[in-house]
Amino acid sequence: MYRKALDIALKEVASDVKGTLAARITELVKKNLLTPSLGEWADQIRLLGNESAHESDQPTREELESLRNFSNLVLQYLFTLPAKVKARKSPGST
Repeated sequence: MYRKALDIALKEVASDVKGTLAARITELVKKNLLTPSLGEWADQIRLLGNESAHESDQPTREELESLRNFSNLVLQYLFTLPAKVKARKSPGST
């Protein structure tokens, strides 16, 4: 589900970027919509999500906790921080 959340978030941020999730992550890094470090994290979310969907071994609790943390940071970067900056810049804000 973390992979799916990432997929949906990237489509929301850059609906014009098409292709596989891997290609979209690469393109968003090139367009500076994701930092290189966040792009690497996003790719790890993608890879573990693919493994979970196609392999019989399930991720460990530690891997899932890492995915949750990575996903949280990527979503904060893409949505929460820009919204906070926008709210701060709004007229009448202090």
